[in-house]
Amino acid sequence: MGRAFGEMLRAVGSEMQREGFVPADDMKRPHWTFRRMYGALGMDELTCESLVLHLDAAHLERHLWCGVDSQAPRVLDELKRQGLLLAVVSNTEDGRLIDSLDASGIRDSFDLLVDSHLVGHRKPDEAIFRFALERLELEADEAAYVGDSYVHDALAAGAIGMRGILLDPLDLHPESVCPRIGSLNELVERVWLRTR
Repeated sequence: MGRAFGEMLRAVGSEMQREGFVPADDMKRPHWTFRRMYGALGMDELTCESLVLHLDAAHLERHLWCGVDSQAPRVLDELKRQGLLLAVVSNTEDGRLIDSLDASGIRDSFDLLVDSHLVGHRKPDEAIFRFALERLELEADEAAYVGDSYVHDALAAGAIGMRGILLDPLDLHPESVCPRIGSLNELVERVWLRTR
């Protein structure tokens, strides 16, 4: 499923880079990424809708986006030890970024949390990145953005002058014009955040 989700995001990113791109109607529905992924895995529409309804109900009981990369706590601690400011800029459908980070146990690692649902801007819109930079009192060239979506994260951050770094553990984006890392450990091991 992880590979299917990554491949779906890659396909969406390719669509978004085409001149004259207009979001498809399905992209305006909640959980559209899951629907596309399940469709790519061969699930029929009725089964997909049933599964999405079950996921939605489970999500209300316990935040489903709370899994955390096993390397994240150590890497975040090390980046904080180095004196870096850390922020999360996330697209959410329900304004529950804080719930997600609380459930994953890493909320206190960050100096700033930016939830798209609450601020009214979504990645890849540059406004959400500028919002975070203003709150952190940083210029774009003083900041790096690490994300797992080539278009929504790495390219979008790079477009405003931030250092966009793509987390690409499945090697889905060999065409990337941004630096790519295969694991979060590389943020510390290769000093990606301090060099250009």
